[in-house]
Amino acid sequence: MKVLTALTASLLMALTVQDASAAVETAQQQGAEEVRLAPAAKNVRLRKTLPGTERAISIAFAQYGRQDVAFVSSESGLQTFDVTDVDNPKFLDHLTKQEMALPGDDPSQRFWENEDINVDPKRKLAFLAREVNSFGRALPGDRPTGNYIVSAVNPADLKILSFHRQNTGHTSTCINDCQYLWTAGRDRSADNIGRIFVTDLRDPRNPKELPVSVDVRGAGKITHDVQVDAMGIAWVAGDDGTRGYWTDGWHRDPLTGKVREATAADPVPYAGGNVPKIDMPTRFTHNSFRPVGRTLLDGPRPTRENPAGSLLLHTEEAFGSSTCKDQGRFVISSLQGTENGEGWGSTPKEMKTVGVWSPDDQEGTLPGNVTCSAHYFDVQNRVVAYSWYEQGTRFIDISNPAKPIQIGYWRPDAATSWAPYWHKGNVFVADIVRGVEIVSLTKGAYEAQESGTNVQLVTSGPVKVKLTADTPRRLPLMPHPDYGYACPMIAGRDSGSCSPSSCC
Repeated sequence: MKVLTALTASLLMALTVQDASAAVETAQQQGAEEVRLAPAAKNVRLRKTLPGTERAISIAFAQYGRQDVAFVSSESGLQTFDVTDVDNPKFLDHLTKQEMALPGDDPSQRFWENEDINVDPKRKLAFLAREVNSFGRALPGDRPTGNYIVSAVNPADLKILSFHRQNTGHTSTCINDCQYLWTAGRDRSADNIGRIFVTDLRDPRNPKELPVSVDVRGAGKITHDVQVDAMGIAWVAGDDGTRGYWTDGWHRDPLTGKVREATAADPVPYAGGNVPKIDMPTRFTHNSFRPVGRTLLDGPRPTRENPAGSLLLHTEEAFGSSTCKDQGRFVISSLQGTENGEGWGSTPKEMKTVGVWSPDDQEGTLPGNVTCSAHYFDVQNRVVAYSWYEQGTRFIDISNPAKPIQIGYWRPDAATSWAPYWHKGNVFVADIVRGVEIVSLTKGAYEAQESGTNVQLVTSGPVKVKLTADTPRRLPLMPHPDYGYACPMIAGRDSGSCSPSSCC
């Protein structure tokens, strides 16, 4: 959830939510009418909502024989669900905040943030990255960051094996079959440089941090997240764009010209670089995807101009525009011309932009001052499922990378879409307000994709909603008193304010 302005001062979007007082307030207003932002949906249907998943942040899946299990990370900890029958999901277990609390934590406060949960499909381990403000931790006190290593051998009986403390804890990614973990985020050591932390996980009960720095980005800059493509190349997003690394095998190192062995602790650069400022003004990328190998058919159709494996899809998260017109967009870049180390160094080479998309001036887009930025996305069969906060989950056909088109959208009442995940033909949406919603595209979406027809522009204004105890509430954001919209916070519902200690 890394939000960047020109300062790129913070990598954390904190949500201070007074649930108890909100419940009382809602109860007092039951039966009253409230003017709200109008919901909208097209070519998408809701199949199911996973119960008790409010404040959902990220999702992962693992197969246990014929049993299909979803792992849901949220402010309340980690939950597992049997989703073998997607229309009848079954709750399995909940690793609670009380179980995760370290000495000095306040278990009544939220866990944060683990916005990209990873699960080892072989050893059945889950990794939860812990941020500085978890459990009410605030300056000038100690604020532990790092990773929980959780055994999910029995998904109905989750157990913490260890907590590995290190100087960051925003996102963690499996490297080399989960034998190693790459952790990204703001380096909170005195060095204050952007880098990847490498942890040896061959013994999950005794994780060992290796004395190395991967993908160093300089003082005051950060790394944000890592995605591993189907060829095994690890793509690191953050300040100054996205760069890819081989983490095993023998490869030519473009920075030295020598062939050497790549490892998780000493990877070999592959390609990547910065993005033109006109397309990504903050020069910060949040997450990425490179269609190649077994995932090639998920990405744009290869052409002579953009051959197989040459495109990189990535996100700028920034809130400079309430409609994402100027910032916070989805960008498709060409990796061609960056294979010889051009993306490394103090002034990384800019990749050529092939296509750009945002919800600005699109059907289903809310007018006015709402929270809008590209966030996490997932790709299947040339359709990108994309979270845009209060602008909902968008479905974009990228068959032609130069002209992405919208073929459907899901923006229900009070939605704040965090991350969508394609899974066995459905999309699991982690919504920080509504919980995990399982949706499917309808026939109309695929007809639009086949014909190349962009969903037409319509406008919709506010609507009146009769409040009940179950009515979802929009979570309004306000600037952090120190970091501004580099770290937006949810306003307290009663006082309209929030505490600086609850954020970055």
